[in-house]
Amino acid sequence: MTSLAGVVCAVVAALAFAPGAMAHALVEQISPADRARLDAGPARVEVRFSEPVQLLQQSDLGVVDSSGQPVTTGPGTVQRADAAVIEVPVRPRLPSGSYTVRWRVVSSDGHIIPGASVFTVGDAALTAPYLGGPGGGTGPSETSAWSVSARWLELVGIGGLLALLLFRVLVWRSAWRPPPAMPPDESTAARAWARDAWWIGFGALALVALVGEAAVLVVKSAASMGTSVWGALADPAGIVRVLADTRFGDLLQVRTLALFVLFALGVWRFLVEYRSDDPPDAATADGGLGPMLLMLAPAVVAIGSLSAQGHASTSAMPWLQVPVDTLHAAAASAWVGGLAITTVYLLRLPRVAGAGGRLVGGLALARFSALAVIAVALLVLSGVGRAVGEMTSPADLWQTSYGWTILVKVGLLAVAIVLALRARRVVSALRRQAGPPNTATLALVRRNAWVEVGLTLVIVAASALLVGQVPPVS
Repeated sequence: MTSLAGVVCAVVAALAFAPGAMAHALVEQISPADRARLDAGPARVEVRFSEPVQLLQQSDLGVVDSSGQPVTTGPGTVQRADAAVIEVPVRPRLPSGSYTVRWRVVSSDGHIIPGASVFTVGDAALTAPYLGGPGGGTGPSETSAWSVSARWLELVGIGGLLALLLFRVLVWRSAWRPPPAMPPDESTAARAWARDAWWIGFGALALVALVGEAAVLVVKSAASMGTSVWGALADPAGIVRVLADTRFGDLLQVRTLALFVLFALGVWRFLVEYRSDDPPDAATADGGLGPMLLMLAPAVVAIGSLSAQGHASTSAMPWLQVPVDTLHAAAASAWVGGLAITTVYLLRLPRVAGAGGRLVGGLALARFSALAVIAVALLVLSGVGRAVGEMTSPADLWQTSYGWTILVKVGLLAVAIVLALRARRVVSALRRQAGPPNTATLALVRRNAWVEVGLTLVIVAASALLVGQVPPVS
């Protein structure tokens, strides 16, 4: 129990401070100031942010009167000398009244930052900001069901593809080196089923990844353009603008290109592995080390682009934090995805290959159990690395919604670790016994593993929510 407490405490410490503390663009100054009372109207309005921002549309920065009529004389622009400042010229000699400044900008990490302020001219009463009419919509928020669901699909698809490749290289490969002592017919059945299952999983996750990327693009476009998801789908030009004119779009293009390279390599390997009806022999049961490593490269690029797009990219040391965050995501994929894959293999192999299936499934389980310890350790270490660059006060855990999401995530992770340690004790016992593991023992491991998979998928959802929440700023 002492070791369990140490692991849980380490994970709590890592995850409590791992997310970025300075990720979203914050308004530092507005001129005229919010709720200011002026004798005469300003020549222009300026809004200064804590980091460079982008305006996708000219109407994303505007000034309107109390009835919603624009009072600007030109488009909103990002200041040439300082990309953290946006400005818009205002009509001269404004009549007495209350005016609303409205903006919607894209921050460096791709988040949409809407906002509004008011000022009055003359003796007019100060009214609430006018948020209706053209340019007043905000679209789905970063924490909306649309945004979180799209990011969840993206994370599951890309993380699952990486996990499949890592499983073949690090787990399934070792199960056949040297080939286990099992009847030839059982060995053939196990290898044939594993090959088919792996490629079915690859195809399914490739589809999930593509749907996730498309969903993220559409939802981000809706948020950027201040419209609904259905409105964004009806405006292809707006989607193209988001894809072509934002840093988010640039990284999404990199990620999509990496995925298509991965899919092209996958088609090549699929044709090679199925060039005959014969099942793979023990030497090629893992698809080949070289080809799998080649496919791993674009998968790592794809998951790394997510880190380059998120909170880590706007930290104090992005050159360090982005690779550390990529390692964090890769380790999570190896653990969560590898757990799901191993569980499926444990469920099906005994049914298709009998005792031999239990034997090779037990070998894969033992290998994954050892690698899972390394993956969790990397999760903790990379979390600490993220904390070094972006630590904030522990009190933020219970004082902000961002902190409460982390506490939920940590609580679920602690339960998953308890189940993993329990399963590891069973695996250690299996290593000491001769012959294939019995059916009852494998059933116990599978039940625990399915609960772990369910918990970790909820943790992925919490991670998708955290990406959209504004972290506390120290």
